[in-house]
Amino acid sequence: MALAPPMNRGMTFNSLSTHAYEGYAVSIGYARVLFDYMVQRGFKPAHICPPSRLHELTASDSNARCPLNEWHDLMGAAEVLMGDAHLALTLSEHVKPWHAGLVGFMAMTSGTLRDVGKVLSHYHHFLNDVESVEVSVQGPRFVLGVPQLTSLNSQRISMITLGSWAWHARWLTGRHDLVFDADFAFPKPGRLALFEHVFGGSLRFNQTHSALAGPLHHLDLRVIQQEPAINRILHQQAERQKDQLAESAGSFLAKLERLLSTHLGHSEVSLSALAAEMQVSPRTLQHRLEDTGLSFRAVVERVRKNQAIHYLNDSRLSLMQIALMLGFANQTSFHHAFKRWTGQPPGEFRRFTSGS
Repeated sequence: MALAPPMNRGMTFNSLSTHAYEGYAVSIGYARVLFDYMVQRGFKPAHICPPSRLHELTASDSNARCPLNEWHDLMGAAEVLMGDAHLALTLSEHVKPWHAGLVGFMAMTSGTLRDVGKVLSHYHHFLNDVESVEVSVQGPRFVLGVPQLTSLNSQRISMITLGSWAWHARWLTGRHDLVFDADFAFPKPGRLALFEHVFGGSLRFNQTHSALAGPLHHLDLRVIQQEPAINRILHQQAERQKDQLAESAGSFLAKLERLLSTHLGHSEVSLSALAAEMQVSPRTLQHRLEDTGLSFRAVVERVRKNQAIHYLNDSRLSLMQIALMLGFANQTSFHHAFKRWTGQPPGEFRRFTSGS
């Protein structure tokens, strides 16, 4: 593994070269919250970003994207400049709804934290290309998992994601006493006090993936500023933006997954057929997948799982219809696959997400 560039020395346990993140992107809000915090602390963003590029990032439409490797470079430089090796977690307390764009405003106008969880699981890809959000129940607790979609494992992304949604859960409900447990897929850091301040509960490191957890009844807490009418309009906008994002997404995995989602209803989804549509050879597609640490089968499984979760939130679709739409031969096969993916049968998952 290549050593990080000099500007990344502030993050001692995030040594992956930022060149590895080429082709992936984050919401422009990730850069803006960094610049806003720097100004608040008396630092000039121009010290880490050329003025012309700084103007582009601050003046762009809120739906714009920032290359992930560029954001990592900015973060690495800011960590050194500000002397904060865990700046991504520090920033999590300063992420406002406008930084999260449409996702933030949908969360702010939702009815309960359960509804906020649905927003995150459906639209988190608006925020970045490298992780998904999965909300599940484990006994008397809920778990909001954020498995990363590639083998790159951005520790900064994990910290800002889990930290910001812990803070948002408190702000949205007015319950500043909420305590969360957190898992992280990286070693225990030296500055543990900051993690304890952000989450308040038990912390585990070197886990298989990062996750936020808390008592199940937290999901029924009402959002103070809920606006059902506005929320419906925002969801309509999000669906339109989802289509636009799919059309403009530049990452290799985003393109592959978009194509896969249109082929799932077919009896067989082949690597050669997808390669032809992506205008590359099957060998090139295979090599690109190997670069991400994923197999073609793993990507197909992930797309099926994400589509299944999306379809299960539509009460008009029967489990049999969903099974066929996902390319399963029958409902039993879908049942076993979904339970393997999430630990829950699809019917139980549907009842949970509907609040029943």
